[in-house]
Amino acid sequence: MSLTLLIIGCFLQFMFAGFQVMFVIFSASGAVNTHTIKGLKLALLNSAVFILPLSCIATVVLLVTLYIKDSPYLSLWWHAVPVVLSVLYLIYVTLLTKNEPAER
Repeated sequence: MSLTLLIIGCFLQFMFAGFQVMFVIFSASGAVNTHTIKGLKLALLNSAVFILPLSCIATVVLLVTLYIKDSPYLSLWWHAVPVVLSVLYLIYVTLLTKNEPAER
C-alpha cells in the first residue's frame, strides 16, 4: 500500500467514524422511542455509540503502525472491519425493532 492510499484511507475512516456516531445516535434513539428495550439490549445500543467509531480509529492506528513497521499484513482489507461492524449493528437494531411498537 502506498503512502497516498494510506492517507486517503485514514481520512475516509475518520469521516466514516463521524457518520457512525450519527448513525448510531439516530437509529438507537428511534428504536428506544418506539419500542420497549431494557437491560443488556439497551446497554449494547448505548455502547455502540463508542464501539463503532472507535473501530475506525483503531483501524487507522493499526494501518499506520503496520505501514511504519513495513509489515506484510498491511492491506486495504483492514478498512472493511468498521463497515462489517456497522452492518452487524444495523442487523441487530433491525431485529430489535422487528416486533410491533410499544404503546405509549
